[in-house]
Amino acid sequence: MIMKRSRRVHEKKDGEDDENTVVCNILRLPEACLAHAISLTTPGDACRSIAVSSAFQAAASSNSVWERFLPPGYGSILARADHPVDLTSTMKELFCSLAQDHVLLDQGTKSFWLEQTSGAKCYMLSSSSLGIAWRENPLYWRRTYLPDSRFEEVTELLAVWWLEVSGKIDSGELSPDKKYSAYLVFRLLNESCGLDCPTQQGFITRDGEIVSAKRIISLHPQTTAQEAAAESGDEQGRGRADEEVSITTVSVSYPRERDDGWMEVELGEFYNRQEDTGMLAISLIEHVQLHWKKGLICEGIEIRPKK
Repeated sequence: MIMKRSRRVHEKKDGEDDENTVVCNILRLPEACLAHAISLTTPGDACRSIAVSSAFQAAASSNSVWERFLPPGYGSILARADHPVDLTSTMKELFCSLAQDHVLLDQGTKSFWLEQTSGAKCYMLSSSSLGIAWRENPLYWRRTYLPDSRFEEVTELLAVWWLEVSGKIDSGELSPDKKYSAYLVFRLLNESCGLDCPTQQGFITRDGEIVSAKRIISLHPQTTAQEAAAESGDEQGRGRADEEVSITTVSVSYPRERDDGWMEVELGEFYNRQEDTGMLAISLIEHVQLHWKKGLICEGIEIRPKK
């Protein structure tokens, strides 16, 4: 028994010695080698590696690491910024700045930032850049300003029967080999109505071809009864009993409140492959049941990696 215990102790000690030797050998690597290895990970991994040692801290903070985390062509994107972006800072400072705050592009019609964990590109298309049916008729829509919006202009729905909102972005503007989701970012007024119709649909196309399955979009939050029906698996219970359209086989998207105080509802999701080209169109439509809809304030459509 003593001999077995002694053998285990020696084996454990030998294993620890081997591990310590590996760590020591890694720490002897030139900073450039460490930096290259760290650049093949993620921004989150790079930040965590700083705590390993002073050698890792120096390597993980180097410009070569963080420039690799920045998306290709970031300079040409930032050249479109409405206000100059400081490019004299370190690459890490630039990355952190873009991950923590957005940059307005193209005369305030688009907002750009980076996802913090992966460095993937994110955008919001302002309501002024969206295609909105009847927007130019002051009886139906009006352009207005809200101080807590990132854009100078938002669009308020006064009253329509026919609802159609769509935004477009080129596939090449997004990060490759990423799964994205698109969201309508909005707010509801107290007098809002007619925005939870079961024929109200969200979908995404690329050059006219569907890339995201159509889904029912409710801009009104899910009620307690609908939550109970969803939990019990009663799909039909999500709709109203007197509705003519069955929603038993179609998923329903309900809105949620964002950290910035706005609401968002997912319109669809898609995978953006390296080889994908063409124009993506993200749409919300309802022109089957022609009843009055009103009380919607649209800030824009946001496209970001799906978690």
